[in-house]
Amino acid sequence: MATHKENNASPESKIKSSFKSIFYKAVNIAVQGFNIKGEVVYWNSFSEKLFGFTEKEVKGKTLKGFFTSESDRNEFKKYLSNAIRQNKPSPRREWTITTKKGEILHVLCHIFPAVLTALPGEESIAIAMNIDITDSKNAKEKTKEMLRQMERFSEISADILSIKDEEELFDHVSQAVVDISDFRKVLISYFTDTPPYREIIGHKGIKKADLERLKKAKMPREKYLKYFGKSVKIGSQSCYIPHSSKDILDKDAVAPGEKTYPKKEGRWSREDNLLVAMKDARSQIIGIISVNDSKNGLIPTEDTVRPLEIFANLISEIIQKHKLSQIISKSEEKYRELVNNVKIGIFRATPGGKLLEVNPSVVEMFGYTRAKEFLKVKTAYLYENPDDRLKLMKELEENDLAKNKEFILKKRDGISFWASLTSTAVRDSSGRIIYYDTVLEDISERKHLEEEVKRLSITDELTGVYNRRHFNQNLPIEIQDAERWRSALSLIMIDVDDFKEYNDKYLHLEGDEVLKQTAQVIS
Repeated sequence: MATHKENNASPESKIKSSFKSIFYKAVNIAVQGFNIKGEVVYWNSFSEKLFGFTEKEVKGKTLKGFFTSESDRNEFKKYLSNAIRQNKPSPRREWTITTKKGEILHVLCHIFPAVLTALPGEESIAIAMNIDITDSKNAKEKTKEMLRQMERFSEISADILSIKDEEELFDHVSQAVVDISDFRKVLISYFTDTPPYREIIGHKGIKKADLERLKKAKMPREKYLKYFGKSVKIGSQSCYIPHSSKDILDKDAVAPGEKTYPKKEGRWSREDNLLVAMKDARSQIIGIISVNDSKNGLIPTEDTVRPLEIFANLISEIIQKHKLSQIISKSEEKYRELVNNVKIGIFRATPGGKLLEVNPSVVEMFGYTRAKEFLKVKTAYLYENPDDRLKLMKELEENDLAKNKEFILKKRDGISFWASLTSTAVRDSSGRIIYYDTVLEDISERKHLEEEVKRLSITDELTGVYNRRHFNQNLPIEIQDAERWRSALSLIMIDVDDFKEYNDKYLHLEGDEVLKQTAQVIS
C-alpha cells in the first residue's frame, strides 16, 4: 500500500521528499530547485533566511525581482536552461541580490542539473546553491580602500614636502585629511607652552565666526588628555565623544557639525566629535586632529580612524620638520639632529624584494640621500637577519596583514637599528600577492630604554653589580643546573670589616668609594 502511494506521489512531493533529507537543513547554504521555466520548485530553510521569503511565497514563481541588474537575471536564466537542457553545470558565479527587506547581498552561486528519478517523462530540474559572501566582499573592499589611502598618503607626502609657504602647506594638509578620511570638517591644533596653549594650524569646513572663537579658547594638552580618559577609545590614538557625552567638552573649544543625520543607533550625530592624537617620535602628543560631519553617517570604527591615525603620524612629521626649518638659521647641526628623530617611513615593495615606491622619511631612515638610489636596493638587504623578511612574507601570505612586527634592520653603512613594521598585502585577481605596503618606525630608543630599565632592575645603582632581585631569580636556576649535572655549587658571603667606623671617620662619599672598589675586586 505504501509503495502504491509513493509511486503515485506528485513530482513536487517527490522533489521535496528527495531534497529534504539532503538540503533542507543545510547550514549556511541556500539551496533552490528550478524547472525549465525558471520557476521555483524547491526552497530550503536557509533560502528563507537569506532571501527573506518563505517557500510558499516563491513557489511557482521566478526570481525576477531578486537581481539588481537585468543582465544578471538573464545570465541566471541561461545557466538554468543549460543545466536542464544540456545537463551542463555552471561555473561559480557571483551575484548581487535584493532581499525581501531591501538589503543588498553578495552571493556565490553554482547551478547544476539534477534527475530525481529514472521514470520516463519526468523533467529534470536545476539546483542552485548560494553562499552569502557579503561580509568577505565588504572586507575586501575595505582592504582596497586602505590601499587606495596608502597610495594617497605617498602622493600627499611628496606634495607636502615640496611646499614652502606655511599657509599653503597646512591648507594642503587639511584638505588631505578630508580626502583620505570619512569627514568633511577638520581642525588641526598644535600645542604650545603659552596661552591659549594651542595653535590652530589647519582647518576645513569651519565657519569664520566659529574659527575666531576657537582660536581664543584656552585648550592645553591636559584638557585633551582628560577627554581621552572619559570618552570611547578607538584605534591606538583616537577617541570618540558621542553627543550623549558632549558635556565633558568645553563649549567654546568645539564647532558642531552642519549636517543632520537620522537618529538611529550606530549613526553619527552633528554633536558627536572624533579626536585623533598627533605624536612625535617619542610618543608624546604634540597636537590634535578634530573632525566632524561624517560622510557615511556612521559612528567611527577602527577601520574609519586607521587612515586618520596613519596620516596623523605623517602630519606630526611634517609639523616637526616645518618647526625645525625655523631653527635652521640658529644651528644647522641641531637641526639635523632633530630631523633624524622623525622616524615614520612608508614604502611599497614586491614579494621578490623590489622597492616600487618610497617616501622621503624612509630614504633618510636607511641612510640614503636620494630616493633613486634607495629604489635600487633589494628589501632582503634591509634586514640584519634575512630570515626575518621570510617570516614577514609568510605572515602576509597567510593573513594579508603583519602588524607591529619588530625587527633589526640595517642602514646603508651597516649600522643596525630596531624598527616596528606594519605591512598590508595586495593581491591580483588570481590571489597572488603583487606588492605590499609597509609603514615603519624606528624604535631603537624605546628598545634601549627597555634594556636600561631591565638592567637597572637587576643591578645595584652604586656598585653596578647584580642585586638581590637578580640573585633571587637566578639561584633556583643554578641549583637546578647543579642537581642536573651533579656538580658543586658554592655561595660566598662577604662582610667588609670595620666599614661603619670607616664610614663615620671619612663620611659616606668615601664609604661609597670603598664599596665600589670592593665590588670591582670581587667581580
